[in-house]
Amino acid sequence: MRFHRQLPVFAAFGGLAGAFLRAMQLATGFESGTGLYSSGNLWGRLLAGWLLLTAALCAVLARRGQHHACFEELFGSDSDVFKTVLAFSGLLLALGGVAWLAVELQTMQTLPEDSTSWILALEVPFGVLCVTAGLCFVGLGAALSRGEITARHALLTMPPLFWAAFHLLVVYRQYCVSANLPLFTNEIFASIACVMAFYHYARMLYGHPAPRQFAFWAALTVALSLTDVFGYVLSLAVGNLVVRWTLGSIVRGGCLLMGNAFLFAELWTIAGRKLFPWRTKYSPELEDEEPGKPEGSDKPKGMLAGIWKAKAGAKSGEAETGGAAEETAEYNAAETAEADASDDAAWEADESGWADDPEGYAGI
Repeated sequence: MRFHRQLPVFAAFGGLAGAFLRAMQLATGFESGTGLYSSGNLWGRLLAGWLLLTAALCAVLARRGQHHACFEELFGSDSDVFKTVLAFSGLLLALGGVAWLAVELQTMQTLPEDSTSWILALEVPFGVLCVTAGLCFVGLGAALSRGEITARHALLTMPPLFWAAFHLLVVYRQYCVSANLPLFTNEIFASIACVMAFYHYARMLYGHPAPRQFAFWAALTVALSLTDVFGYVLSLAVGNLVVRWTLGSIVRGGCLLMGNAFLFAELWTIAGRKLFPWRTKYSPELEDEEPGKPEGSDKPKGMLAGIWKAKAGAKSGEAETGGAAEETAEYNAAETAEADASDDAAWEADESGWADDPEGYAGI
């Protein structure tokens, strides 16, 4: 396995291992009568320790990523797998938004009219944003596969960010009155990481790019989301009889997985770029090892190319300036020598003229 693929692979492994620990926590850590969490549960402690270790290792591995490159070079790919994952994740997210709206509108009919304000203000917009963000995934995948990003395409990065923010608000609104923290803490942190990942994804086109920040938050989102959603599914298989998600929670978890599929595809793509931060210059002799340029190119591209070109131009300018100074000095020396020779010849002519006609030079 290549070194720069370690981050997405570890994120997926960390999420699956966390899912097992989460499943055991849900199956053994909650009292059957009250549904409250039993403090000191071994599986809960192991889960907390594993997630902290996962976050630390994701931070370490993300620091080995790329710093300077344009959006298309980092996130774009013409791979059929890449285009398929982005297209299907977007379409399934849009379908999840439709399902969410259907569930919430049906819930509104069973509630008193004065208690539906939160659904209208928060949960209905969330469903609309699911559909919008899903279509943006499809549009971004098509644009990145062609390697053409315009101002219109840049706007497609904003709805996914708002979708992630509303996902966090919906989760918080559902659990804010509950004192059973271990029941929803993992989903809250997964939602926060998802917001940060899409923020840094959009930041690549708005403001100052930070690919390492995106890599860290995307990897953490994948690990936490797999832990939460797959952990619940696995808990049903190992005998969880206490914790049960509502239909809305299941749809919301599926939407979160589709957003994570998009992030994982982009994380896998950015981790595969052969552009390394410790390469300050382009060296032809390093082509066979870890070239500081994209595959299939004889020279580095993007921001790195601009930096290397500027450095090369500066060195070339210094060489040209030094050469011009030497040529000027040689020219001045030749002019001085020619002028001295002319003066000597004129003086010798004057001397010979004075010797032949001393009277003519008497008045000088």
